[in-house]
Amino acid sequence: MKPDWDKLGGYYADHPSVLIVDVDCTADGQGTCQRMGVQGYPTIKYFMSGDKKGKDYQQGRDFNSLKSFAESRLNKPVCDAATKKGCAKNEIAFIEKHEGKSADALKEVAKEKADELKEIRKARSEAESELKQKQREWKKRENLLNRATNILKQMQKTASA
Repeated sequence: MKPDWDKLGGYYADHPSVLIVDVDCTADGQGTCQRMGVQGYPTIKYFMSGDKKGKDYQQGRDFNSLKSFAESRLNKPVCDAATKKGCAKNEIAFIEKHEGKSADALKEVAKEKADELKEIRKARSEAESELKQKQREWKKRENLLNRATNILKQMQKTASA
């Protein structure tokens, strides 16, 4: 697998949105591997933009399978703010709205966006926790109702006999 992995790394060496990396979990990379949950070797993980934990890759380990996966899942156009190449209409509008601003002004806008992102993530996390609690409550009620239904069916059989 290593030769095909290295070949894939060479293929994407200068790519703007795909980065092929390997970590030796038996040496200096042990801490990284532990943080990423690597338990067996070789493990392949892939990361989409904003994903810090990554996902396990479970497909073929030959060059063509790896390349096909990278092309279909990872090789996404990257918006280039300088040339606007690969940018969606809303990204171009965002760029044009902030073009000509000073570095300090851009830094402030970036801070505002980061704060907004943090708030959204917190709200989502709270909502997910609330949903999990409700699901536990619903499951408990469902189990109780199933038991009650079964008891009533037994009682009906006894009453009609």
